[in-house]
Amino acid sequence: MQTDAGHEPARATHHLIPSAYFDALAAGRGGPDTVRFLRRTEYSRRLLLLRALLDTAARTPGALGPLPSVDSAWETLTAAQEQAPEEFRELLLHPQVGSWLGHGLRRLRHTAWGDGPLWSDLGQVYALCAVAALRAGLPLTATVPLRDGAVMFPGLGLAVLPGRPALGTAEVAVAAGRLTVEPHREAVGPPAGPPGDAPGWLALRGLHARVAGRPVECRLDDVDPYRDLGDPLPPARLAPGTAARWQDGFARAVGVLEACDPEAAEALAVGLRSLTPVDPSPTGVVLSASSGDAFGGLLTSLPPDPVTFAVTLVHEFQHTKLGALLHLLTLERDGGEERHHAPWRDDPRPLSGLLQGAYAFLGITDFWSRHLDRTPAAERAPAEFEFALARRQTREAVRTLAADPALTAHGHRFVAGMGARLDAWETDGRVRPGVDAWAALAADDHRTEWRIRHLAPAPADVRALAESFLAAAAPPDLPPPALAPDLRTRWPHTRVRLIRHLLTPSAVPRPTAPAADHALLAGDPTAAPAYARLLTEDPDAPETWTGLALAVTATARSPLPRPELLRPLHRELRTLGHRVDPVRLTRWLLASPVPPPDR
Repeated sequence: MQTDAGHEPARATHHLIPSAYFDALAAGRGGPDTVRFLRRTEYSRRLLLLRALLDTAARTPGALGPLPSVDSAWETLTAAQEQAPEEFRELLLHPQVGSWLGHGLRRLRHTAWGDGPLWSDLGQVYALCAVAALRAGLPLTATVPLRDGAVMFPGLGLAVLPGRPALGTAEVAVAAGRLTVEPHREAVGPPAGPPGDAPGWLALRGLHARVAGRPVECRLDDVDPYRDLGDPLPPARLAPGTAARWQDGFARAVGVLEACDPEAAEALAVGLRSLTPVDPSPTGVVLSASSGDAFGGLLTSLPPDPVTFAVTLVHEFQHTKLGALLHLLTLERDGGEERHHAPWRDDPRPLSGLLQGAYAFLGITDFWSRHLDRTPAAERAPAEFEFALARRQTREAVRTLAADPALTAHGHRFVAGMGARLDAWETDGRVRPGVDAWAALAADDHRTEWRIRHLAPAPADVRALAESFLAAAAPPDLPPPALAPDLRTRWPHTRVRLIRHLLTPSAVPRPTAPAADHALLAGDPTAAPAYARLLTEDPDAPETWTGLALAVTATARSPLPRPELLRPLHRELRTLGHRVDPVRLTRWLLASPVPPPDR
């Protein structure tokens, strides 16, 4: 399951990754043929996971509780695969089937838990059997588990049996092209006519668009228990009007993507199969996620406009492609320690997380680069900013990745491909200097505050600094600080929100920002003393120290090597009874010869 580059032997010829596909993916691309290849490999993986789940269940006493034996499920699935192989393949590749397989195996291995007995999750295989039999035209009678008095049929919909216990079983029959639950009692199931809701039945809705003149459809999944990244969820049916807003937003977003990047739109059409709505963030930021278990699926809150929706699709589909590649070869061998600065995350990230984020933002940078020239003049400045900021953030992350010794040979090749793609944008002159300066400030803002919040110099080093400052000596040479993540408070990100507001006043709400922030963005030298005055009210505020560091370094035209020293040094001096001007302290630290350690 490696590339054909000769670095490591392939374990199976079927999964030998063509170099052209690998290199296209490394560049953040991967057209329809590449995605079809990834779907083939994911299908093989799903077959292996299904076999592993059934074999492990057979060896686990009581795993299936009151449900039939594993053999009956395997016989049904085998017959359906032989009778209708393409339909079976599409069913097994349904994203929520992948999520269920992953959750079931983790429960069997005691690395995940559920809100019901083990059989309530594992028994979902019989609902899978029912859909497989229906699509293959095979008759079937089976027992299925109920969850909250309902049973989900993957890719079809949710059968709701009123008055039934939360956990129990029901009978399902497949005959003459119909699926019926409890055929001898209050029978429910998909309607005989066009797909849709019916009494006791919530159908999976579809989202429709067109790419290259051909229809594209993915499921709008608000009912499948396995639509989330973790434990099963109850259904959360969208109101018809809300579902219509999702349809409109999806169609327009795909149109935006096709207009600027037809290849990416076609690749998305090949790979995307389901979209799960999630509740919006109180701050208005779009929340989105995806899982390596669920190739072709993504979760997101409803983006506010087609361009943001298109960016969200690109972002999560990048994760989807990389997740599938990581099922085939190893790019890094890291212990998982959360130690790296990711320019788009407030928390420290492990190497694997930084790789995922950098790859997603490589795709986002590509999108903004292509969308930039199609942007109306009134929207040009914010598009330039997003392109310039994503380019800077991704470049920083790729440099961190390239320097990490935990990358494998394939990982180095992959990251080099990412870097080469970024190199093509280095001389892109479409971003105006003022907008690019704001993008640089936004990137510096995040990196500086991350260091102030998460890096902790040793107390003895802080005392040595204080002694040097009081003696009017140069800052001493100090060892790198320890990583001590501070996740107690949310970051306000006021300055970057203010930049976006200033670029698009009608679309981005004006944040509550101090006068110091406005002065900083305007290049006003009064910004530094304004931040110093704020520190007399709250001398430990990390966002204020960050603003001060940015203001002083902007005036000095020199970066502050160790911004994480500011706050503890000022605190130490206060403890010793000294009231020191924070601006003076920051300028003193600028004389430090110590470069920042890579993080």
